[in-house]
Amino acid sequence: MYLPIFSKDIKNYKDKKVCLIGKVIDIQEEKKLIRLKLLDTFGFFDVVLFDIYNIKLFDTLLILGKVSEYNNNFSITARYVSILNENDEIIWRKFFIKKIKRNIKKIKKGNKMDEEKDNVEDNVKEKEVKKEEYEEELPEEVKLRKQILEFIRDNDKGEGVSLKDIEDFFDINEEKLLNIIKDLLSAGEIYESSPEKYKVI
Repeated sequence: MYLPIFSKDIKNYKDKKVCLIGKVIDIQEEKKLIRLKLLDTFGFFDVVLFDIYNIKLFDTLLILGKVSEYNNNFSITARYVSILNENDEIIWRKFFIKKIKRNIKKIKKGNKMDEEKDNVEDNVKEKEVKKEEYEEELPEEVKLRKQILEFIRDNDKGEGVSLKDIEDFFDINEEKLLNIIKDLLSAGEIYESSPEKYKVI
C-alpha cells in the first residue's frame, strides 16, 4: 500500500510506503547507488536508487518507495520507478489529486470524531482508518503494464518471452503493446534478448 503524497509531507511519513511524482533536476551516480533530486509542486525531494534505470535530467518520474531519515534529512528509497511520458503524467497527476483529496476528507472526518487529536498520523493510528490499496485504483494502462512485466517474468524459460506470446495472451492491439514494451525497455525493467524476445532485468 503506497500513499500518494507531495514533497512537503515526506517528514510526516517516516518508514512508510509512499508514492510521489517529480521532475529530475539532479543525478549523482555513486558506486552502489544513484541519488536523484526531484522537483514537484511544493518543492524538492531526494530519491535513492539501487537499480539501474535509463533516467535523464528533466524526466518526469513516478516513484514508489519508503521514506527514510539520515542526519535529519529525509529521502525516498525507491522500490519502483516509472518514467512518465506527457500523457501518463497528466493521468497520474489527476489520480494523485483525487486520491489526496480523498485522504484529506478521511482525516477531516476523523478530526470531527475526535477533535483532541490534531496530528494526522496519530489520528489515523488511533481511529485505525483503513487506507485503500494503492494498486486497486491504478489506471488500466498501468495495471496492464505491471501484468505484462509479471507475464514476462513468469513465462521466461531461459530464452525470453516472444512479442507474439504476449500479444496472444493479453489480446491487445499491437500498437498499444509495442508502446508498453518500449516504456518497459526505456525504464530499464526489461531487455531484448533476441529479436522480439524479452527478459526481465
